[in-house]
Amino acid sequence: MDLTHEANVPQSGLEDQGRFEAAKEKLGQLGRKLKRIDVRESIVDHPFAAIGIGAAVGALIAFARPMPKRGRVSSAMVAGLSAIGVRLLREAALRQLGEMAKTWLQNQQGAPDIEYPPTYGDP
Repeated sequence: MDLTHEANVPQSGLEDQGRFEAAKEKLGQLGRKLKRIDVRESIVDHPFAAIGIGAAVGALIAFARPMPKRGRVSSAMVAGLSAIGVRLLREAALRQLGEMAKTWLQNQQGAPDIEYPPTYGDP
């Protein structure tokens, strides 16, 4: 039995490198296929399927990710900040809606520009 230096060299590193290159090539092929898909066109062609797929992916992500346990103080802070945020958004939306209604009424009646007194909180 003739053992040479080459017979003692482990081949596992070369095999792993070959597997890595094969996986890299397959990922490259997948990336090229995905680049050829026109997502916007697919969504326009099938809007309800796109909404369903988006909702399903969102639900899977929400259910798969464990929520951290919150303490009383952090829960109260999140609730307070959420309430403030919702109120600010509501006020901004109502202000915008009021402006749109005023403009629409002026265009319908041909009325001159009416100046209303500032309300509480207007800058």
